[in-house]
Amino acid sequence: MGKKLGILYTELREDENALIEAARKLGVEPLLINTSEIAFDMQEGKVIAPGEAEVVIERTIDHFVALYSLILLERAGVKTVNSYEVARTCGDKLLTTIAFVENNVPTPRTQISFNLESAMTSINELSFPVMLKPITGDKGSLVARLNDYDAAKAVLEYKDQLGQYDHAIYYLQEYLQNRPGRDIRAFVIGKQVVKAIYMIANRATSSGDKNLTVIDCPLTPQIVEVALAAANAVGGGVLAVDLIEDGDSLKAIEVDYTIEFSSLGLAEELAPLIIQYALAQI
Repeated sequence: MGKKLGILYTELREDENALIEAARKLGVEPLLINTSEIAFDMQEGKVIAPGEAEVVIERTIDHFVALYSLILLERAGVKTVNSYEVARTCGDKLLTTIAFVENNVPTPRTQISFNLESAMTSINELSFPVMLKPITGDKGSLVARLNDYDAAKAVLEYKDQLGQYDHAIYYLQEYLQNRPGRDIRAFVIGKQVVKAIYMIANRATSSGDKNLTVIDCPLTPQIVEVALAAANAVGGGVLAVDLIEDGDSLKAIEVDYTIEFSSLGLAEELAPLIIQYALAQI
């Protein structure tokens, strides 16, 4: 009997369709599970969904839907790609930074503050310019480069007045002055770095796909070493590790646990590898 592969999704985008096609080429008909069609029996620890799967690839859009779906699927005995713990760590920049530091992964100097005054003190210690980032979020959303005191004070005061709990957490990171105007994204599947690309943002604080120029990047020993170290620090799986060149060194910035690849022209290359990895978990 064939292995039962599920794909949990919010909507079928290019990435999900590429995974479906790759699975079929490997002789596996995936069970497509829309988040609107799944429920979980907390007392029984059961998944209520059309069909059954032994392993589920998480492809949802909302971080918390992904997070809670993963822990409930695991509770029901279903293997997941990626795991709940990996998603929990990668979905929170503070937890990711802790994982990097505890595992000696090079990363920019970072300070966390919980009110406006201490945040300004942290900024002064880091020195301008400073990057202000939300604890959760991706694609450069709500990331700001604070170039001077006036800009920092204005942005922090506005953030302070918003009132939501996450706006009371100031994640502040040094700006690497020696970066060459590009980032590196390395794709890690299991224990192997399978691909790397240069990403050149057309705007200083945005990595949204429409604002990117993408160029192939050679897999140097340094990229492989740092990317694997970062992936292992957060728990491993199918991951995209963002790296920044700092002179001759590399520093890890964050790790994405629901990787996007079609918009980067990598569907044909990565989708089969993701399916193979998922099937190998059962």
